[in-house]
Amino acid sequence: MPEHPAPSSLAPAALTGRLLADRYRLGHRIASGGMATVFRAVDETLHREVAVKVLHPHLSADGAVVERFRREAVAAARLTHPSIVGVYDTVSDAGLEAIVMELVDGITLREFLDQRGRLSPRDAVDIAAGVAEALVVAHEAGVVHRDVKPANILLCDDRRVVVTDFGIAKATRGSDLTATGTWIGTAKYLAPEQVRGERVDPRTDIYALGVVLYECLCGCPPFEGDTDAATAVARLSRDPIRPRQIRPSIPRPLEDLVLRTLARDPDRRPPTAAALRGALLEIDLDDATQAAGDRTVVVAPPPTTPVGAEPSFVRSERRWLVPAALLIVVAGALTLAGLLVGRTDAGREIIDRAREAVGAAPAAPLSPVDPADPPSPPRIADALAFDPQGIGPPGENDDLVPLAIDGDPTTAWRTEGYESRAFSGIKDGVGLVVRLAQPALVSRVVVESPTADWSVTVHLATTTEVEGWAIDDWGPARAGATGIQPGRVALEVEPSEAAAVLVWITDLGAGAAPVRTEISAVIVE
Repeated sequence: MPEHPAPSSLAPAALTGRLLADRYRLGHRIASGGMATVFRAVDETLHREVAVKVLHPHLSADGAVVERFRREAVAAARLTHPSIVGVYDTVSDAGLEAIVMELVDGITLREFLDQRGRLSPRDAVDIAAGVAEALVVAHEAGVVHRDVKPANILLCDDRRVVVTDFGIAKATRGSDLTATGTWIGTAKYLAPEQVRGERVDPRTDIYALGVVLYECLCGCPPFEGDTDAATAVARLSRDPIRPRQIRPSIPRPLEDLVLRTLARDPDRRPPTAAALRGALLEIDLDDATQAAGDRTVVVAPPPTTPVGAEPSFVRSERRWLVPAALLIVVAGALTLAGLLVGRTDAGREIIDRAREAVGAAPAAPLSPVDPADPPSPPRIADALAFDPQGIGPPGENDDLVPLAIDGDPTTAWRTEGYESRAFSGIKDGVGLVVRLAQPALVSRVVVESPTADWSVTVHLATTTEVEGWAIDDWGPARAGATGIQPGRVALEVEPSEAAAVLVWITDLGAGAAPVRTEISAVIVE
C-alpha cells in the first residue's frame, strides 16, 4: 500500500479520492470552514453515500483542537432527530481526523439569503421554527450549539430544515475546552454573554437564532462593524434597529418576538427553544399581513401629504388605527373620514371596508380633486440598471430592477456582490436609472434601503435616452448623502425639469464580502 503524504502538506483537493480507514472514499469537496473541510464520500462497506468532515491537516497536531473535534462527534451522535445532521462514525487515519455524517442534499441558508437578499415573514418563521425544533432536542440532551448561523442551517431538497456543525458545541454537563474570555462563534451571531466571556446556556442559542431571524426578515444582521471585534461589541451597548423601521410590512407580533430573542439580558429572552418555537407558530401571519396599513405604504397618500413626507414606518402604523377608525364609523363620522382620506384609492378602500363592516353601502363616487391641491408626483415609467464601468457580461442584476419601483417595500433590486465596499477597486460606482412617463419638475428623490453605511449621489437628465451613457454624461451631482443607515433617505435637489433620474451608488456600505447595496424603493417628487 503506497505511503500517504504528511497530512500537513495536503491541500483539500489532494484528499479527493483518498480512502480513509479502508472504508470511506472521499469525493469532491462540499464545503470548507475554519476548522474542517466537508467531502461527499462513499461508505464502501455499507454502499451508501455519506459526508465526511476532515479536520484541516495543520490543526490535527493540536491536541486541544483534535479533542474538541472528537467531542463534536460525541455530542452530535447523542442527538437523533430529522432536523439534526446524524453522525455515523469517527476516523483517525495517518494523521487525519474525520467525522462521518449523514449526507444532506440542499443549500445552506447563507447561500439562500445571498441569492434572495431577504425572505418573506412566512418563510423566515418556518425556517426559524425548524431550527428551534433542532435546538429543543440538543438542549434537552445538555448540548448548546454556540454557533447558530445561516451557514450551519441547511435547507434540504426533501424540505427539511437541518442544523449542522456542532464543532464548538458545549456539553452543559461537562467541561468546557475553551479558555475563559475566548470568543467562540461567529461575530455577527454571538450573544452578549459570549462576547463578555461568560457562561453560556441554551438562551445563548436562542439569541443567535434571533439574529438569524432578523437577517432573514431585514436582509442584514442587527449589528455590523468594520471588524469582527466591533461587530461583536456593538451588541453590548445598544439595541438593534427595530425590524419594522427597515421593512414596514413585518407583522408587529413577529417584530416583538425578534426583539425579545435579542435582549441583552438572557432572562428577558424566551426561556427555552420550545417556548420560542411555540411563540413563532402562534403568530397569525395571515391576519397580521392583511392590515390596511401595509397597502397604504405602497400607494400615493392623500394630496395634502406629499409622497415621502412620512417615513414608511410611520405610514405602516396606520394598520393599528383601523380598529379606532371603525369605532368612529360606528359613531357616525363616515362623512368626515371621507373628506379626510377619500381622495385616494387607498382611502376609498378603507372607507368601503368600514362601511361594509357596519352594513352600509359603498361610498358614492367623489367629485374631482380641487385644482388648488398640490400636483401629483411624477409617474415612473420604468427603470434600468446603470453600470458604465462594468467588466464581463453587461448588466447589474437587471432582472431585479423592477422590484425597486413596484411599490412593494418587501422586494428590492440589489447590486452584484463585490469583494469590498469600494467595488473591489474596479469601478467608481453603479446605479439605478428611473425614467419618468413624461418630463416633470423634480425637487426630491426618496430612496429606501435596508443597507447600512452606504453612500449615493443623485443626477438628473432631460432625456430618457440614457443607454450607453458614461457617468460624466449625467453632469454634476444634484444631491448626495454618505453613511446612510437602513431606512429612508430623502435627497433634496434644486427644482429642475427632468425625464430621468440616476441614483448613483458610490459606496456599497458595511458588511462582509460579497458586499452589496439593496434598494427597495425609489420615489421621485
